[in-house]
Amino acid sequence: PSKPAAPAIAKGSLSRFAMIFLFLMAILAMFDPGVSQSFGALSGLVLDPLIGFGGHVPVITILLAGMLTTTLSSVLRDHYTDWVKMTRTNKIMAAWRKENMQAMRKGNQAKIQKMREVQQNLMKDSMDVQFAPMKSMALTMFMFIVLFTWISYLVYEVLVVRGNQWIAVPWSANTDLLAVYVFPSWILLYSLLAIPFENPLARALTPH
Repeated sequence: PSKPAAPAIAKGSLSRFAMIFLFLMAILAMFDPGVSQSFGALSGLVLDPLIGFGGHVPVITILLAGMLTTTLSSVLRDHYTDWVKMTRTNKIMAAWRKENMQAMRKGNQAKIQKMREVQQNLMKDSMDVQFAPMKSMALTMFMFIVLFTWISYLVYEVLVVRGNQWIAVPWSANTDLLAVYVFPSWILLYSLLAIPFENPLARALTPH
């Protein structure tokens, strides 16, 4: 007799394991400088020749880094979001709230009880829809930490050595990327350049 086939490992289980592993690695990198430096060094093998430009144009490098992270995070969020299910669930929940409100106003206890039973099934779908995009959080967090450690290395090592950490901004001809205004200037610059790019990209990916 033929041997039974070995049970296949569920794809979802591997995906969850990978996400948990990346999330833990991201947390470790936040508290262990050695791990974060290793991430930065490894990512530099790819990012240095692509957008590093030898530290000669730090504003362009930070702009491209911001565009890269916002693009990848938006694509991941879109990939893990079931837009059809989200739209259907939102419409069903809206109809349920309307019916439940009418039953409460009329004091129809039988219908109220029935609506509560329906709610139990609806809440599961609603929670699935709300937390589906969270599946991309581990990948996004890991990606941000890796990229930030690389930018940090670029700023504090490459730019300082070259004496190229000064940039011009509309309100000042000489701004030090190492200066700290609550956050280091390079982080503020990253946010200033990346955030405006995120909203149009998210709208473009969201189905209408």
